[in-house]
Amino acid sequence: MKAHRTDLLSLAFGLLFLVIAAWWLLAQLLGLVVPLGWLLAGVLVVIGALGLLGAVRAARSPAPRPDPDATDAP
Repeated sequence: MKAHRTDLLSLAFGLLFLVIAAWWLLAQLLGLVVPLGWLLAGVLVVIGALGLLGAVRAARSPAPRPDPDATDAP
């Protein structure tokens, strides 16, 4: 299997869902009250921050330039 670059966005969402599931499980087992309003607000803030980070990273990376030495003719 070939190694590939880590997809940070997928990793972040996977970790986010894992944290939410763990929080819910602990709330069920220990009888904790899960404040859904704060949870939803936190999720929206994280999604917005990831979107902003993605936009900033996309603006920084320069467009690939064509190689002047490469020829298309065989």
